[in-house]
Amino acid sequence: MPSLGLARVRLMRHGLLAAYDAQLRESVEVSDFDDVRTDGPLWIARMPSRGFVTYRSLGALTSIELDALITRTVASFASDPQITEFEWKTRDHDDPRNLGTLLADHGLRPQERETVMAGLIEGLAGDDPVPDGVELHRVGDGGDIRTDVERVVDFQNGVFGPIPRMVEMTLRRLDNPYVDLWFAEAGGEVIGSGRLDRVPGTDFAGLWGGAIREDWRRHGVYRALTQARAREAKAYGARYLYADCTVMSRVILEACGMIPITTTVPYMWHRS
Repeated sequence: MPSLGLARVRLMRHGLLAAYDAQLRESVEVSDFDDVRTDGPLWIARMPSRGFVTYRSLGALTSIELDALITRTVASFASDPQITEFEWKTRDHDDPRNLGTLLADHGLRPQERETVMAGLIEGLAGDDPVPDGVELHRVGDGGDIRTDVERVVDFQNGVFGPIPRMVEMTLRRLDNPYVDLWFAEAGGEVIGSGRLDRVPGTDFAGLWGGAIREDWRRHGVYRALTQARAREAKAYGARYLYADCTVMSRVILEACGMIPITTTVPYMWHRS
C-alpha cells in the first residue's frame, strides 16, 4: 500500500495533468504564430520558415483517418517553399500510443524526450538567498531592453549554439506584456537566464529557456532564477508553474518543488 506522501503526489499529479490538458493545449500553444488553422483535431501554425502542429486528442480517429491526416499535413508543409521545418508535438499520455511510429513512417524524426514538470506556485515562490556575487535582473528594468537582450542572447548562443535572428525574435517576444526575461549576472557577465511566460486566461505561467554557465552550475543560480520568476508569476495571480525540461533541469526543478506530470517528444520534419 503506498504511503500517504506517495498517494498525495499521485493525486497532485493527476490534478496538474488535468489542468495542463484543459488549459495549455491547442490555441495556447500557437499564440506566437502568424498563421493558424485547424484540420479536424489538429492545430496547424506557421511563421516564416517553420511550422508547428499540436492537438488535444486524436483518440476519436480511426487508423485510416489518422494516416490520411498526417499525410495531408506533411504535404501541406512540403508544398510551401518558405517552410524549412515543422514540429509535431506529442505527449506520452495521449492516444494513440503508436503516434510516434506513424509520424516516423511519414518522414518525421523524434528529438530528445523532455519531461513536463508542474507545481503549485505557493511551494515554488521561495526567497532563498541569492548566491554570493550574483545579481538577478529582469530584462529592461535598467531601461535599455535591446542591450540587455543582446547580452542574454550572446550568453545563450554559447550554451545552446547560435540561432539566426535570435535578438530580433526575442525582442518581438518581449513585446508581449505577459512575457519577461530574467538573467543572472556575476562580475559584469551574464551567467544564467530564464524566461517567464504568463498564460492569459489560465492558471499557469511557464518557465522557458533556463540556462546556467557551466562554471556556475550547482551553486544555486538556477534555483534563484526559478524562485524570482515564481514570485513574479504569483504576484500576477498564477496558481501553477510548468516547464518542458531536460534530465538536468528536471533534477533541479524537482528540488524546487515541481513534479513530473507527463513526457513529450517533438517529431521534426526537415526539407531535404
